[in-house]
Amino acid sequence: MIDHATATDVEIRNNDLSAAPGLPLVLVVRNERFLLPDFLDHYRALGVERFFVLDDASDDGTPDFLATQPDVCLLASSYRYGDKPDPDSLPPALRGKPDTRMIHVWRTGLMNRFCADGWALQCDADEFLLLPSKTRLPDVIARLEAEHARGAWGGMIDLYPRSISDLSAYDETGFVYPKAAWFFDGVRHFSMRKGKPPRHHYVGVRHRLDVAFADKPDLSRFQSLKLRLRGARKSPSGTLVKPILQRWSASAYYLNSHVTTLPLSCSMLLPLLHYRYTPGMLRKLEWALEAGGYSKGNADYQRVDAMLARMRREQASFMSPLSVPLTGFDSLRQTCNAIY
Repeated sequence: MIDHATATDVEIRNNDLSAAPGLPLVLVVRNERFLLPDFLDHYRALGVERFFVLDDASDDGTPDFLATQPDVCLLASSYRYGDKPDPDSLPPALRGKPDTRMIHVWRTGLMNRFCADGWALQCDADEFLLLPSKTRLPDVIARLEAEHARGAWGGMIDLYPRSISDLSAYDETGFVYPKAAWFFDGVRHFSMRKGKPPRHHYVGVRHRLDVAFADKPDLSRFQSLKLRLRGARKSPSGTLVKPILQRWSASAYYLNSHVTTLPLSCSMLLPLLHYRYTPGMLRKLEWALEAGGYSKGNADYQRVDAMLARMRREQASFMSPLSVPLTGFDSLRQTCNAIY
């Protein structure tokens, strides 16, 4: 039986860095070649020294590119992102959950295998951690250790261009931080809680666009007020927080892609810029809907596909009265979406 707790289904295809020193980052990718040069350079500048990248059968040149990077350990598995794991190999808390897929057990197994007993990051290729000016990850780790925290939450901030026409005005490599003009909904998205994930206080730009262009029912006035004042475990857009930086241990595991069993800081919230609306997303939508690799019947991707199709027909804008330009860390701190 494959031991999912240590990702024994995963093989090293190129450049074994498992015994090398340096802060690691774990990443699972599928056809995201257009993002990877800027992604790697961004996290290198923040202090990441090793990247453990599991390629999920990309066919866009991703493995060939990663094999040329001296600080990248290229990984592969006989499983696919959306495959169901053997339930007997899962932690008790995950057994019986029908939505558990290989991506969920990879998140734990890769950390156990390559990052045990040390600090590490894990995120997706379209998520760029933003820190205050002149701050690097070793500075963040020092602050977390001073408060005896095992990690920090990342609050996902969905970014968007001004107009749907911008998705064709730029090539794919022109749509990453900070090359293009980016905007976000400038209201407080989250609040911190001791011993629990942050509460959500805003529906999210995804829900805003769904209501405008995909005919998704809006919240009642009571539901909207409750979310704004009291918060909720997640917003109508889904769970928009995740543990971005953690001091991992063999006894820890991911409960899902957004929560682990480690106690994270309740006094720090790091903005995780999420490049959801890019030219590359259009290709990703085509693959997701064709391959069926995502959970919940691809409902999220089907809705986004319908929403973008209508926006293209109407040449619509992403903007709303809530939109503010992303000008750096302070623009997120001023809107209560970053705490450091």
